[in-house]
Amino acid sequence: MADSLFKSNRLLEAEEIYQHNLNPNLSEFENIQFKLAYIAKVKNEWVTELYRLSSIHAKQNTPAIANRLAEIGEKQQIQGYEVSLLDQVEWIYFSIFPYLMGTLLLLGLYAIIILFRKFLQKRRIPRSQLIFVTAYLLFLSLFTNLPGLLRFGIITKDKAYVRAFASSAAPVKQVLKKGNRVNYWFTKDIWVTCIVNGQVGYIKASDYTAIN
Repeated sequence: MADSLFKSNRLLEAEEIYQHNLNPNLSEFENIQFKLAYIAKVKNEWVTELYRLSSIHAKQNTPAIANRLAEIGEKQQIQGYEVSLLDQVEWIYFSIFPYLMGTLLLLGLYAIIILFRKFLQKRRIPRSQLIFVTAYLLFLSLFTNLPGLLRFGIITKDKAYVRAFASSAAPVKQVLKKGNRVNYWFTKDIWVTCIVNGQVGYIKASDYTAIN
């Protein structure tokens, strides 16, 4: 029903249904996020559009999404949306991932089979080979989950202060506007460790919304 409303340009009604049924576990989640981003664009709710597109961008970076985010960032004069080297690396990652991953898995499986055959034949397995295979499997795990290791958030307050350490008495390193995007690692108490413009700092957890 929501899709029919969307196609007939009854966007507000469609938006209400989409938001009510928005579930990250659904296969249609990403498609719904795209439609909600479009509705936000029509309504000129640029922060909401940034949030919707960024949630997709964090999992499936494409030139179209990255360029749209950069366009909004430039128009609103906010930081964190410039097309970067990391974006270009991710485009390559997503384009070759199925082929490269298949090759890497075959190589890993081949190494495991060799070690297993040595085990069955009761032959000595050099420690260096075990270390190599373990390190290789760890690399595959990191490579597979690369996008998930990158965590982003959007500033939702009119102003957010990036402080030198986790305290309200700490010196302010930067002042961020609503809509700015930050990379963050972890939260302790009310403080979030983040990196903005190459600088590590701390912002209040209440000042931002996590994207992924």
